[in-house]
Amino acid sequence: MSEHREEHLDLCAAYALGTLDEAGRRELEAHLAEGCPQCEAALADFGAATVLLAASSPRVEPSPALKGKVMAAIQASGAPARAGAAPAADRGRVVEMRPRSRPSFVTWGWAAAAAALAIATGISWNTATRLRTELDANRQRLAKVEQELAYEQQWASVVNAPLAKVVELATTPDGAADLKARAPYDPTTQRAVLVFENFKAPSGSDYELWAIRGATPAPASLGLIKADESGRAILRLENVGDPATLGAFAVSLEKAGGSGNPAAPAGPVVMLGKVAS
Repeated sequence: MSEHREEHLDLCAAYALGTLDEAGRRELEAHLAEGCPQCEAALADFGAATVLLAASSPRVEPSPALKGKVMAAIQASGAPARAGAAPAADRGRVVEMRPRSRPSFVTWGWAAAAAALAIATGISWNTATRLRTELDANRQRLAKVEQELAYEQQWASVVNAPLAKVVELATTPDGAADLKARAPYDPTTQRAVLVFENFKAPSGSDYELWAIRGATPAPASLGLIKADESGRAILRLENVGDPATLGAFAVSLEKAGGSGNPAAPAGPVVMLGKVAS
């Protein structure tokens, strides 16, 4: 379907008034043939307005002189004055009628009013359509903001939980001194929000987060840490494991893509933070 444009509504108004040229008519009809609810509704509105105005215009009767000229032309052609079939020889003849009087000022006034109303209707219809579109867009934006707010409030509850713990990760001898990481953790829901700073990984490398669990410490990958341009990253984890077995969080520096083994780092451990019992 061809894309609807504001110019199509101008064509609809001209079509309803009978002032649309041949090129415009072909363009509008081709557009309507492919289906356009907006233009179809506009044509219906414009058509109704012009019909109402035309119906309210005062009736103009032909002058006696014009009527007499028409009747004389009919009699001269040999056609009967009353209704009936015309002789075969005269079928298809066209009698040219030239009215002597011009349309009255009142008639032109009603035509101008019809045109003005059609244009005003088109402007109002355009404005209403634009306002509806903007309203729908604003509603969608508001729904998105509300969804994002609810999401953030959900994760803010991790920090404010009664039994929440905050795990501070410290750098190891293999880590850069400016690395910073902390992990608010709620043992009740087993959710954690980890915040990382200065975590722009060297070229060809990625930082990977680990949970250290069990009496005999066993690492389990929690995913890669992808920082923004400033080196900041936030990981929201739905389930970091049973609080009875979670002993620490760790970060390793791996080749791009991670360790490749979800149960063991391949690169050096650069940060470590124990979970207080």
